[in-house]
Amino acid sequence: MIIKAQDVPEITEEGYPLVMKKIFYRGQHSDDISITWVKLWGHHKKMVCHASDRAYYIIEGEGEFQVGDDPPGPVAAGDFVFVPRSVPYVFDGHITYLVMNGPAFLPGSDVELE
Repeated sequence: MIIKAQDVPEITEEGYPLVMKKIFYRGQHSDDISITWVKLWGHHKKMVCHASDRAYYIIEGEGEFQVGDDPPGPVAAGDFVFVPRSVPYVFDGHITYLVMNGPAFLPGSDVELE
């Protein structure tokens, strides 16, 4: 299966300064993995997901992530961030990234902590 990014509609998420494209998602492609393209400009609320591990790949821009009790650290194009399930995290910046969830993102599984 080939999915053309330009054919996937951009959507917004209320309360977040971002646009995203759900490339692979639960119920449509696989229950084992989901991939979402996101462009963020600003602060992403602190949250925790108890359903999935998450991996972020930074496509462009610069930002800062804090995962669990680790100190905040800078990220830029080409960097990866791993967030194990049940570990709180927060980030911000002007970045474009892919977020991959395994198993696939389950709507309602994110718990906002701020």
